Amino acid sequence: MAEQKQVKYDIDGYEAVTSALRELLNQYPGLSENDEITFATLGEDSGKAMFPVSSSVIETEKRSVTGKVTEVCIYPFYVIYRASGLNENRKAKVKEWLDNLGKWLEQKKVLIDDKEYQLAELPPLTDGRKFLSISRQTASYLDTVNENQSENWTIYIYARYQYEYYK
Repeated sequence: MAEQKQVKYDIDGYEAVTSALRELLNQYPGLSENDEITFATLGEDSGKAMFPVSSSVIETEKRSVTGKVTEVCIYPFYVIYRASGLNENRKAKVKEWLDNLGKWLEQKKVLIDDKEYQLAELPPLTDGRKFLSISRQTASYLDTVNENQSENWTIYIYARYQYEYYK
């Protein structure tokens, strides 16, 4: 029988990574003026929010003889775009908006209102942590239709970062 690997988490990194991602998401050039991507809060009929799935999972861990520990961690999260009164064209626009957000986070070029944008660099983290990459795990999709007929469109994203410290 195969030995099951225990899942470990970078619980202390949660706040720093969440804060950096929230700030980064709100720099997305596809946001309208006075619009924001909130943290785990959506209006009844509309809104955009990020929802972490869990604490950061430690994907790999290496220890040196000098006591240096290098962990590569994955921070999984969703971005949900809630809207109501969507016709076929507006649904396509919401899907495109989320897919462009994912591409932009991956530092790929996106076209928004006939202008090209590309995220130059991922934001710095603190306490020995640094982003390695951000990548989409899904294309955006219609996740749920609520009782009031508002729709939740979702994209699932991983932020991968490195954490180095001495033990």
